[in-house]
Amino acid sequence: MTDIIHAFLDTILPSDQTLGVPSGASLDITRPTSRDGIEQRLADVATLIDQTAHDLLESDFVTLSSEDRLKIIEKAKRKDMRLMTAMIIHCLRHYYTDPRVLRCLPAGAVPPFPVGNQMAEDDWSILEPVYQRGPVYREVTP
Repeated sequence: MTDIIHAFLDTILPSDQTLGVPSGASLDITRPTSRDGIEQRLADVATLIDQTAHDLLESDFVTLSSEDRLKIIEKAKRKDMRLMTAMIIHCLRHYYTDPRVLRCLPAGAVPPFPVGNQMAEDDWSILEPVYQRGPVYREVTP
């Protein structure tokens, strides 16, 4: 099961040498936590992916090319949308909050608001015609 999950993670979260980000399999993003209940979902995803690979390509998921793996993941997602979506969301959440990944991304590791990224002031004068128009509703009297 571990090899299938590692191949799955390498497919959905490949490393990027230009950014220097590691692959999903090199991080411990499938580690169980007390609130995730991920153990059973990992086993279910591994079974679903490997069975889909055997059904469609008569091969183990681990031995497939990255293009074929991606096709198998898409087919598996069609078979069980909830399971695959939950697993992908879990993996993305843990991957993009890992400090090693955040250090490599050009966006930085600061929160967007309120102290992080600064935004330019808006031009609120563009709403002036809306305020001058007045209410567009009619008062209802009982």
